[in-house]
Amino acid sequence: MASRVARIQGLKRAKKQLRRKQLLAGTGTVAAVSSLSVGILGAVHGRAQATGQSVSAPPQATVFTNTDESHTQFIKTIGDSARDLAAKNDLYASVMIAQAILESSWGQSGLTAAPNYNLFGIKGSFNGQSVSMATQEDDGTGKRYTIQAGFRQYDNYTQSLQDYVNLLKQPMYTGAHKQNAATYQDATQFLTGRYATATDYNTHLNTLIDRYHLTDYDRPAGKLVVTTYTVKAGDSVDGIAAQYGVSASQIVSLNNLDAQTMLIFPGQVLKVKEQYVPTEPTQQTSQAQPAAAKQQPVTYDHTHTVTAGESIASIAAKYQMSTDTLKSVNELQSNLILVGQTLKVR
Repeated sequence: MASRVARIQGLKRAKKQLRRKQLLAGTGTVAAVSSLSVGILGAVHGRAQATGQSVSAPPQATVFTNTDESHTQFIKTIGDSARDLAAKNDLYASVMIAQAILESSWGQSGLTAAPNYNLFGIKGSFNGQSVSMATQEDDGTGKRYTIQAGFRQYDNYTQSLQDYVNLLKQPMYTGAHKQNAATYQDATQFLTGRYATATDYNTHLNTLIDRYHLTDYDRPAGKLVVTTYTVKAGDSVDGIAAQYGVSASQIVSLNNLDAQTMLIFPGQVLKVKEQYVPTEPTQQTSQAQPAAAKQQPVTYDHTHTVTAGESIASIAAKYQMSTDTLKSVNELQSNLILVGQTLKVR
């Protein structure tokens, strides 16, 4: 009987281990990472003490559809706002987006959904708006208990992202700024133990950043231009690298080649370089128009005395006037003028 019980318990342990491996493989990695957000954020205490703002776990664990399509859509929803805010505030947009993913369960937690739009589980009120929800807290010994708490309520995701930026401006988080963190990995490492107490917080963030290419949002909006080369007989990685002025290791990395053998074959299309080209904002330009010449008032303060043989037409031409103007200025009713007559001219 005892041996039978032992076998049953062994089978149960094996099933649990298999399930754990499945969660850590493929898309299950992100699902597992997302589910950890409740445990990760519930243990946060330093933020509330240092800033007066309290951050907590999403108020409910939500089961979401784990598909790349839905994940990509969520990233697109917040990506451009995160890119813009991060660029203006010396932050990594990739880290911001990864934290939003992790802490909102891909935007599917009750707190994140409309009309709350709270991506980061920040407690309190925002412009007088808050929502009360049940949330779990840590008593400091690892034991969790449920309380009813007020969470900030925003009008949209952009407000939530801006509030996160304001939080990261606090002195305790300056180590996550680009000027102090050379890479996004440095930033996530700094946040570990500060933004969240989980010792592997940065690992989860880095996994998301790498899997979903979130570093694209650390650059201005643009496109990736890829230069390729078709291998010919006799080519080598070193030779191709020298031809394009790049390193052999770069070609190996871009094409997932074996770093030891660097084996390539004729006809193989290799990426030799990638260049990110920012999209310049379209500016409406207008042709500069020359300034209109300032019109000077015309005065007729000169005079001309008619001599024999002159006519209205000849006098007007002499002073660059039209005959009508000459007649009008001198109140003439016809072209008749007299010798010795004085006329006003320019």
